[in-house]
Amino acid sequence: MSVTARAARSGQSVSPRVLLVVRDYPGYVVAELAWASGRALEEVLAWLGWPRAREAGELVSVRERLQARSNDYWLLEAAMAALELPEAGRGLPVLPGVRVVVSARGAQSVLAGTVGSVVEAAEGLPGRTAWECVVVDDLSETPLRLPAGLPPQVRLVRAEERVYRGGARNLGQGLSRQPVTVFIDDDLQMAPNYLREHVVRHLLSPCLVTVSGRVEYLEPAAPRPGRLPYGRQGSADAFRQLGAGGMVGPREVYRLVGRGDLVASRPLADMGFPPDYVAYGPEDETFVAKALSRGAFVVPVAETGVFRRGYGRAGDLVSQDMARVDAFLENMGRQEVHLDAPADGGWAAAR
Repeated sequence: MSVTARAARSGQSVSPRVLLVVRDYPGYVVAELAWASGRALEEVLAWLGWPRAREAGELVSVRERLQARSNDYWLLEAAMAALELPEAGRGLPVLPGVRVVVSARGAQSVLAGTVGSVVEAAEGLPGRTAWECVVVDDLSETPLRLPAGLPPQVRLVRAEERVYRGGARNLGQGLSRQPVTVFIDDDLQMAPNYLREHVVRHLLSPCLVTVSGRVEYLEPAAPRPGRLPYGRQGSADAFRQLGAGGMVGPREVYRLVGRGDLVASRPLADMGFPPDYVAYGPEDETFVAKALSRGAFVVPVAETGVFRRGYGRAGDLVSQDMARVDAFLENMGRQEVHLDAPADGGWAAAR
């Protein structure tokens, strides 16, 4: 920006460029990523986590802010190519510290597999990378128990009242000391390369949400395969083309999530999830909509994924299903309130 301004003042004809530089030595250019387009300045500032230019004199809603931007994360792909990531990341001595938050209720039968997959994925991180895992028991009727033999980085906390999935995630994030957080459901098991593949991308931006590109469903008694999940691979083109023409509508956000896992940089993770959804709700979609409205990018990681383990919960399944449908419809009404609320404010309870 400084070089371009000096050139303009001197009357020179100049085209702005996007450069990858070492943060502590801004004069050291690692690579030229791209010639800038007309929208590049705002996108680069958003990528760096700098505040966007605010609309003067009015509160702008999440819905309105979405319609003013796209999810074209070309800058991430250019930076990763210049640094030969993710392959080169395997040789790094350390990655950003990561906390895994598992929101759980009545999941004792699958908890060992879920937590075991986190520990295995953590073993694939560079040796000096800090990691933690907190399982948040959302007041299960029978309190959950961790299996024996886990490393000290894994612990269990129990909510004092029902807080549902979004509240459990917020509780776990409030205990976090790490710059990157993985939010994952209790019936998901990570692929062994999950943490490494996600976290290496968070090296490049403090305003990023990554999601798994693959999900595969397993029977309750089936062993976890020693391979990547099959499932559908997230199409990078589909994610980048989302909002073509400068439009990202709330409905399009659903294409970005829905697998039960999100990985967020600290500023976004601290934003939290809506606290007013009950039972099954669109927590992930609403979180991503607000993150996008604040300048974040949502990126699929096709090189890894999750296995979803089917299991039954205690109680009358028919009545549970009916209650889940009613609660979901109520939550959809609450989501409309959140989308119409100011993008830069907190979560307004929509009960």
